[in-house]
Amino acid sequence: MVARRKRPVRRTKKTVLIVGEGSTEKAFLRYVKEIYITREMDISVKIECGAGGSPRNIVEKAIRLCGSRSYDKCFVLIDTDIPLNVDKKLLTRMKRKPKIEILKSIPCIEGLFLAILEITGYNSSDQCKRIFESTFLSSDKKTDKRYYGKLFPKEVLDQKRTQINELNNILKAMGI
Repeated sequence: MVARRKRPVRRTKKTVLIVGEGSTEKAFLRYVKEIYITREMDISVKIECGAGGSPRNIVEKAIRLCGSRSYDKCFVLIDTDIPLNVDKKLLTRMKRKPKIEILKSIPCIEGLFLAILEITGYNSSDQCKRIFESTFLSSDKKTDKRYYGKLFPKEVLDQKRTQINELNNILKAMGI
């Protein structure tokens, strides 16, 4: 009688959903996921796009996405230039399992990019977008994850995460 080969035990990965406000957030998050998350890790990160709109619409989309699949954690990355108006009903829905956690980019994702690149002298989202698009990546290129490698190598992100809380929170959300 031949003994059966033992199959290796498959472990369930922790699943994380991160919904970015728009296509720029999605491209950056996909780039970060690509350089940090490997198949061997015990985490699976899904990046979705909130397709713009108000922060409330993006949170509601995240709630729908979390309800359609079973994620262990769920995060929403939003800009702070438009306030998130939360009523009791939305707050209750956000607290259901998995709880929706808010990650903020101040004042916008381009502001985070400029902070990583140590560029100062901006006050508003419009200024951040203008500076970033005219100096680093045009509006069509910033929605493609391939362009972030030259601007934000892994070593730079590792160094800047200790100085920039928003970046550190994004990396922590991904389990890094």
